[in-house]
Order: sequence, then structure tokens, then C-alpha cells
Amino acid sequence: MSPARWVRRSASSFCSASCWCDRRDYSRKRNDDMSDRRLINIFVVPAAVLAAFLVVGALANDYWRYVLSLAATAIIIGMGLTVLISFARCISLATGAFQALGAYTAALLMIHLVCPFPIAVLVAGIVGAVAGIVLAVPAVRFRGHNLALVTLVFQSIVIIAIRESKGLSGGAEGLNVPVPTIFGHAITSDMANLVVAAVFCALAMMPLLILLYGPFGKNLRALAINEVGARAFGIRPEHYLIAAFAVSSAAVAMAAAVSAPRFRIIDPESFGLHTSILNLAYPIVGGLGSVWGGALGGSLLRILPEVLRPIAGFIELILSAIVLVIIVYFRGGLTDLFARFSRRQASGVRVIGPEPAVGRAATIAAPARTSSWTATTDRALITTGVVKRYDALTAVDHVDLDVAVGSLHGVMGPNGAGKTTLFNMVSGFVRPDEGAVHLFGEDVTRGRVEDRASLGVTRTFQNVAIFPTLTCRENVIVGLGRNQVGASLRRSFDWALAGAASRREDEQARWALGAVGLGGLIDAPAGKLSLGDQRRLEIARAIVSRPRLILLDEPVSGVSHHEVEQIVQLLKSLNAELGATMLVVEHNIGFLASLCDRLSVMANGRLIAEGDPADVIARKDVRRIYFGEVEEAA
Repeated sequence: MSPARWVRRSASSFCSASCWCDRRDYSRKRNDDMSDRRLINIFVVPAAVLAAFLVVGALANDYWRYVLSLAATAIIIGMGLTVLISFARCISLATGAFQALGAYTAALLMIHLVCPFPIAVLVAGIVGAVAGIVLAVPAVRFRGHNLALVTLVFQSIVIIAIRESKGLSGGAEGLNVPVPTIFGHAITSDMANLVVAAVFCALAMMPLLILLYGPFGKNLRALAINEVGARAFGIRPEHYLIAAFAVSSAAVAMAAAVSAPRFRIIDPESFGLHTSILNLAYPIVGGLGSVWGGALGGSLLRILPEVLRPIAGFIELILSAIVLVIIVYFRGGLTDLFARFSRRQASGVRVIGPEPAVGRAATIAAPARTSSWTATTDRALITTGVVKRYDALTAVDHVDLDVAVGSLHGVMGPNGAGKTTLFNMVSGFVRPDEGAVHLFGEDVTRGRVEDRASLGVTRTFQNVAIFPTLTCRENVIVGLGRNQVGASLRRSFDWALAGAASRREDEQARWALGAVGLGGLIDAPAGKLSLGDQRRLEIARAIVSRPRLILLDEPVSGVSHHEVEQIVQLLKSLNAELGATMLVVEHNIGFLASLCDRLSVMANGRLIAEGDPADVIARKDVRRIYFGEVEEAA
């Protein structure tokens, strides 16, 4: 396809709605299919799990009913750990502590306040969530092994505190858990306990699945995959990790509260480090990349020891061997292993319409801008004397940059000129040591990078910062910038109910992907795209919110010459149709000359030239610094 023809297709995606009407029936069918999948995942599967427990329990003896009730609560513990370990990628060795807090809270409420069992379980969940927040506030400043050590300290403190509080907890001798009552009825039989555990399991699965499948879970995964890319679109790491700890610890505490009456007596050592390590294996064995990994691993590792009772002396050895084999040979866990051999495994990339070829823009009218930004200045960006030093090196030295609203402004310079540092100061990743940065008249010098999206500022990255395990649609929806923790929680429940906001987000994502020629790959995993298409995906993510300023960091790095021409025309179309200002950092001089209406040149941290691209490139000092040309002697 010729560049001119491609441009016509791209431009039509912004101004033509007629073809969108032709595809309305297909889109409605697709939305219905998505709603069906949501219904199955969130409501039908928990109901099926409940039915399975009840049917098997009705056919089993009392001992296996006891085992099944423990497996039901292990499923919730596993799903809670999926939030924290699989999605947030936080290693926690404090699961036993949260189980202890949940079990002891429920038992003490029933003993001293004669509290109904359901209320005791809910209060246990609240206590668990609060404890998770208390742990997370200092812990999220660390990552990896350091974070694991912080959780280990918390685990030790909680168990020691329970053991030493003999007057309240019974100390090392343990605490007798009373028979639970629900609506005045005592739960005494093994079948009744299984029913309670299975109902709790089904009810607890629903909100956890909503969070894991919805925007909250997708943002957690995006943060774990590429923190820099996630922060650029308003995802604050510390807030999301604290929320992940709270959700996970609440689920774990409630599960322990439900299972406490089955043990009759609870003691601190039952929730020690060994328990935390075993729980850590739940999502690892089940599969770290799957929503269902923790549930599968939890149920398996809770039932397997009972199956191996005849060789009880080898149980720990066998469990350790299973975990080791999965870590070494099946890193995707059991869910990935099952998927490999499943007949339903997808055989290729799904497409959404009759135009699957990359490069064909979907003919969908651009959605209206929903943000209420008002024009208060004709300058999109002004940097005043910004300076950034790294020890003795001055990376940016008193740079004054002025970018007009609606312009296509390029910045070029040799390696080490300070372009990237200046770019990062504008986008908020680096704070200047001196000077000021103003965006649309607002001083953002000390502002957080996560707040840039709310100002109508988005960006792409020199090294592609997509989220490979998310689909193209999910990547682009992150770019809408509605990613505060509270907003993502609300959006998750709206998504589960296929609400108006969720449908609107889907339409915006399809428009943005169609605009860059990826309309046929909306549900393709982003990591499967070519580098050129990943660049397009980044642009789609940057434009989906209809921003006021788009920062493009080497947008044609590594792409073919033909794709460079296409991206030039695409960016010009976006600038014309959306009115978006663009600041472009690039080494490709031909690209900048054909795209930009104003060009700035940096060298040694300073701005040495600025003006019309042709005039700037023709300057002798620019050519000497950039190309190494030597002036001939007179």
C-alpha cells in the first residue's frame, strides 16, 4: 500500500463515521461475546465450583468433607496471593501472620461478644486488610528480596505477639474455637461446615475475579511488567502495591477465619513460617501468569498431603520436589501446562473484523474529548533555565525551550547532548536541579510523573514500553489515564457489569487502534507484534485520551524506511485532526525535517540553535557538531 493511500485511510478514521455504522452489527455481536465471557468467568465458574464441592461432599465420607472444606478456603488464599504475588510480583512471607490474625479475630469475637459467624468473618477480613496496609506502607519502598525480608519480620512479630499474649490468645497452648452459628443455627456436622466453606469460597471468588480480570488487575500487571510505562499513565506504584496487600491480606484472613472452627483449637505455631512458605507455593505451582493459578495450586497442595497420608514421612519431600520441578521445567505452572495440551488452545491471533491486515485503519469516528481542559495560554510547554547535574556532569545546562500550542516541535542532537534528560524533566521522571517547567501555564517543576496524564500530557518511549502480556486493547485502555486506585476499583465493577463507562472505553480503544492501523489486531498480545507495530501501539496508547501534548521519544527508532514515511503521515494527521501539540526527540534528521515545523538542536547540555528545520539543519555550527563537518580554510 502506498503511503498516500495509507494516509487517506488513517485520516478517514478521524472524520468518517459512515463505515462505523456498517460494522455496528459486528461490534454489537463482539460486545455480546465479551459480556458472555465476563458472565462465565465471574459468576458461572464460582457457581460451578460451589456445585462441585456440594456434589462431591454429598458422595464423600466425613473425613473427605473435612478435607474439601480446607481446600475451599485454600482456593481463596491462593486467589488472594494471586493478587499480590502473581500480579503485583511482591514476594510475601507473611501469609501465616494474616491467617493468624483472621483466625484469632473471628474466634475472639465469637468467644467474648457471641458474634454471629458471618459477621466475625467480615471483621476478620477488615482486620486483615488493615494489617496488610500497616505492613505495606513501609514495605512497598522495597522490591525483591528486601521486600520479602520486611514481610518476614512482620510474620515473626505477629506470631510472637500472639504467643506472648496469653491472657487474650491462650499463648502457645492455643485457643479453643467455639462452634460457629449462622442465623441461630450451630454448624456442627462436617457436611454443614463444607457447605459454609463452599458458599464462602464461591462468594469470595466473585469480587476477587472482578478485580483480577478488571482494570485493577490489568494495571497491577502493567506495573509489574513495566513500571516506567505504567507510571507515565497515572499508575502510582506505591498506591497499587498497598491496595494489593490490603486485598490479598483481607482474603487470606477471611479464609483463615472460615477454616478456624474446623481445627477446634488454634495456636501460633500453626501459622508459622512453614505455613507462609507453603502458601507462597500456591501461585507458583498453579501458574504465576494465570488468574486461576493460585486457586489451582492452593486446592492441589491442600488435598495432596491427605492423599499422601500413607507415606506421611515423605510428604514434605514430595511437595518440595513438585515445587522444584515446576520452577525449573514448567515456569508457567500447571495452568500453562494444561493450556499447552488443551484442544481449545488458540491456534493464532484473533482479529475483530474484515480488515485484519496491519496498516489498515479502522474507519471509526474519533470519540469526543471528555476532559474539561480550557485554553489559558498559547504555549504548550515552557522550560526556563532548567539544569540537571549528575555529580560533576551537567547533563542539561540552563535550557530555555518554548513550544507553541498545536505545533510539531522537534529536538535533535548528538549522543550525550542532554535530549533524553530534558525530555524526562518535561515528562516528570527527572526533577530539575534549577529552573522551572510549565505545561499550559501550570508550574509542574516538582509535580509527579503520574500527574502528567491528568494535565493532558502523554508520551512514548525510546525503548518500547508496552505491556507484552496484555492485549493491544488493554494496553490502549491504560492510556486513558483513569488509573488511580479508587478509579480502577470502580471501573473493575463497571467492567464486570458491562456498564456504559466500560463500553465507552472499549470504543475509544478501538478508535485509537484503528487510527494507527492496528484495528485488526485489537485482541492480539502486544508482545507478539513486530517492532514497527509496537511503535504504532505506543502511539495509539498516547492518543486514546485525546491529549493536549504528546511527547514522542525516538518514535521511528529501529523501524523500516517505509514505516518511517507512514509514521510521519500518521503524526501529521493526528496533529491536524486532534490539534495535539507534539514534542519529538529523534536522531533521524530526515524524519524531523519532514515532520516538524520547528526544530531545536542541543549539544553538551545546551540549546545551540532553534528555528525552521531547513534553516537550522543548514547552519554550519549545527552541521559541525552533528555531522562532524570541518569548515574549509579561506
